Amino acid sequence: MLNAIFFYRISRWLYLHHVPFLPKLITLLIFLVYNSKVPYQAKIGRGTKLGYGGMGVVIHSKAVIGDYCTIGQQVTIGG
Repeated sequence: MLNAIFFYRISRWLYLHHVPFLPKLITLLIFLVYNSKVPYQAKIGRGTKLGYGGMGVVIHSKAVIGDYCTIGQQVTIGG
């Protein structure tokens, strides 16, 4: 299913494999479509879900989120 975490996982994979421009473009797409900031630098564990596709979620780029967490809409993690 296409949601913010799906696009995050693609951008994170590209970032870890040193693809230079596409992760930033995908992060911009997440912002425009879902009104969310889910940066590819954040470490989000497997199985983590974002409520309502991740609408309004803001995650700090240095955040570390564990496996199988559920994050609701309009949630800010970090400073």
